[in-house]
Amino acid sequence: MEFAHRRLFYRSEDLRAAWDGTPSRRWQLGAFRAGQHQPRESLNEAGHFIGGALLDEGFKVFKNGGLPLLERRPGKLIEEIVLRSSPNVRGDGFVPVRVYLHLSHAGLHEVRQRYWCPPSRAPSGLAFLDLGQLELPPCWVIWNVGMSYDCLVEMVEWVRRLALPWFDQFENSLELRSRLFQGTVTGLDVDRSLELILAQFGPFEAIRFLEECVMPDRKLGPLVKDAMKRIRSANASGAFGIDKAWNIATIATACRLV
Repeated sequence: MEFAHRRLFYRSEDLRAAWDGTPSRRWQLGAFRAGQHQPRESLNEAGHFIGGALLDEGFKVFKNGGLPLLERRPGKLIEEIVLRSSPNVRGDGFVPVRVYLHLSHAGLHEVRQRYWCPPSRAPSGLAFLDLGQLELPPCWVIWNVGMSYDCLVEMVEWVRRLALPWFDQFENSLELRSRLFQGTVTGLDVDRSLELILAQFGPFEAIRFLEECVMPDRKLGPLVKDAMKRIRSANASGAFGIDKAWNIATIATACRLV
């Protein structure tokens, strides 16, 4: 029976239903390849297959909590490709798998410790996204792993096509600075961009970013100014959360950018 190697979703609710719910019969593929691999074996096999294909790109294969993890460390960056299987694998011939990209920067710990409130160590994580978010239009992708090596080959092709250029832009300082100031780095909101500029380029570039890209924004600028006033009046450093304007005000105040 023919089946698609990957399934695209453009609404988060559709993704959740397919990922967390009971797979439909049209996804049933009959049986695993010769040898009747179990889901975890298929997931590990996929990780080693992709890792072998990306060996020449500097990636190494590890395991993180039992999940296949491909990692490389250029300079202060930590670039990771993580494979996760659906929690509802039934073993009926396929393993639904998603490909995630993780990016960390060693310099973020020093930046964040100035305003990090929790008792835990300030994290160095910068971006976390589904590989499909780099497609046009952005989407989420579930891969059918377990029946054919063709799926793994196609997965490698998409990783090379989308993930590697995305990682590479962070390794080119000139390109990265330009993209950050233009706001064209997929996976980074403006507050995360400000953090990265601080970690990678220092406070003077961060001040320029605020002056050129944040404060002139008709919607965001006034919100940031208001948040700064509230933080200063409370004689507090603020708290990092989901509010971008508040986050920017917290960073700017704690790092003395204004």
